[in-house]
Order: sequence, then structure tokens, then C-alpha cells
Amino acid sequence: MTKAFNIKYDPETDILNVSFGNAQKALSIEQEPEVYVRIDPKTKKTVGFTVLGFKEYFAVKKNLRIFPQL
Repeated sequence: MTKAFNIKYDPETDILNVSFGNAQKALSIEQEPEVYVRIDPKTKKTVGFTVLGFKEYFAVKKNLRIFPQL
């Protein structure tokens, strides 16, 4: 079964938020500058990610690792 995901982008702050399933409380872990992966502290599963400065980030980056390296 596939879960839906939600994408929200705020052009005023240039922040992209992606949630897998419904938004929930999570621990944010910085993967690289301005990129945060959100982890459910109980299950340790990735529940979403946030990119600060989204337009600028993708203007200079070609690859985005959204899952923590274990």
C-alpha cells in the first residue's frame, strides 16, 4: 500500500516541506546545510523533509539526499 504525501511550498520564505502521510511531530536532522529530514522518534522512520532556501538550493545542486545514511 502506498501512502499519500503532502507538498507545501511558501514562496515568501522559500521553504519547501514534504510530509509522507499526515504531518506529525518528528525529530529534524540536518542532512546538509538547509536540508532537514524529519524522523519519527518512536519508529525511526522518515516522515518528511524540509528544504530552506529551496530555489537557491536547487539552483546550485543537482542531487538531494532526503534519507539519512544509516
